[in-house]
Amino acid sequence: MRRNVGIAALQIRDPTVTDCCSFPAACPVSVEVMVASAVTKTDSRLGARCAAIASLGAAVIHVAVIPMHWRDWMLSGAFFAALAVFQLLWAVLAWFRPGTVVLAAGIAVNAGAAALWVSSCIAGPPVGPAAGQPEAIGAAGICVLLLQCYVVMGAVWAWSRKYQPDEVSGWGRALVLLGANTVMAGAVAVGLVASLQGHHQHGHGQLAEAQAEHHVTHEAPVTDMALDTDGDHPAPAQPAPAATDSGAGPDGHQHQHGD
Repeated sequence: MRRNVGIAALQIRDPTVTDCCSFPAACPVSVEVMVASAVTKTDSRLGARCAAIASLGAAVIHVAVIPMHWRDWMLSGAFFAALAVFQLLWAVLAWFRPGTVVLAAGIAVNAGAAALWVSSCIAGPPVGPAAGQPEAIGAAGICVLLLQCYVVMGAVWAWSRKYQPDEVSGWGRALVLLGANTVMAGAVAVGLVASLQGHHQHGHGQLAEAQAEHHVTHEAPVTDMALDTDGDHPAPAQPAPAATDSGAGPDGHQHQHGD
């Protein structure tokens, strides 16, 4: 009986399995670290990190255009500042902790910002001093639009593959991240150059308007009052014709009056 119990107590061990975590205190790598390392190698995490890179680029361009929008309308500048802060913080969260709430927030905000820009170019901003006036399509706006679409696509991919992820090789992850960084750097470079040119043209436009207003204010008064057609100043009366002889008729001929 003792012999049967001893045989039953024996554990069958597979020689191909390495029992590295039999003693957790002595194991150099914990189970949590191994799981986290496996998760970061999935296509879901890769999509979230690509979206984070694009969000960082969009935030940089939005920071660059804040002063120009702030001069036009303070609330517009505050809107772009808040959007840039959100995109920067979202990039950090999406890189390290791409949860469902984080991904959903990134999709909603970036899709809404992209739709607002497109509608502003077509029908003008919904509110503000320039409401109803279509905005000019600039390179900076196009670059931000592309980056925000990249954020939405990456976040949607990460969300859809979150529960059925596939592992991506190290070379594959490196190539994808290199491509994402290259696209982001190019878009940011073009956007910053376009925003700097916009600042320059905006400043020259304001200076030209100020000079034109100053010129009109100090313009010499109109001397030929007969040319004034605005109705504010009446035209001077025409000089009366020279007096003629009392005998002259209206036709200018001298007439003899009989007795």
